[in-house]
Amino acid sequence: MSEEKKYRAIYIDDDKILLTVMTAYAQHTKHVDLIGCYLNPIEGIQAIDELKPEILFLDVQMKEADAFATIAALEHNPIIIIVSSHWETEDELIAAGASCFLSKPLKGPDQIDAAVEKALAFNASTDRKTKKTVKLDSNQEVLPDLYRENTTKEEFEQNESWASFITKFDKMYPNFFESLKGDFETLTPTQLRVCAYAKVGIKLKNMSTNMDQTLESIESSISIIKEKLHIEPEDDLRDYLSIYN
Repeated sequence: MSEEKKYRAIYIDDDKILLTVMTAYAQHTKHVDLIGCYLNPIEGIQAIDELKPEILFLDVQMKEADAFATIAALEHNPIIIIVSSHWETEDELIAAGASCFLSKPLKGPDQIDAAVEKALAFNASTDRKTKKTVKLDSNQEVLPDLYRENTTKEEFEQNESWASFITKFDKMYPNFFESLKGDFETLTPTQLRVCAYAKVGIKLKNMSTNMDQTLESIESSISIIKEKLHIEPEDDLRDYLSIYN
């Protein structure tokens, strides 16, 4: 690669030592401007959607969410480089949106630069501009693809971020969006988000805060959703949504 360009990057890995090693090596790379390291993938997802790095270095097996869950929860779409010794999942992770693998243990700045160059070349050759997602309409907003595994139910906080909420929700109800959208194609991404909140009992005032909309707008959205789902205005939306998991 003739041009030595620095790419803003974030690294998510639940191994503190590897984060320290990456931080040290990144200072001597040609292509990496490491702007953040995160042990917790949920915090990393939030940072990525806020900071919008060009590259994500990502571990495969983490306690809170594995690489598949992390990729699926992202709204921003960085180039993804998997940092792992678990090569048996390589094809699946490439299909999920990753561009290449960087093997553990990390061996130095040159190895990292080579991975970046390989990932850039892969993206250029495949014209991969977005990760694998369920794109719901021409809107910019998309909902994440299905997760690979189910987990034990967790409580939802009334005002938690969308990234945190959807990570837990999609593990609990992996077919919800696909099934609901399949039955009612005219539902918009915003309406599907309201349905997800309604399904787990998020209060209307909290929906309003989370979505930065007025309470009246949320109530209007629910009325429109009920019309699209062919249920009566007095019927409970949450009860109806109980059939979708």
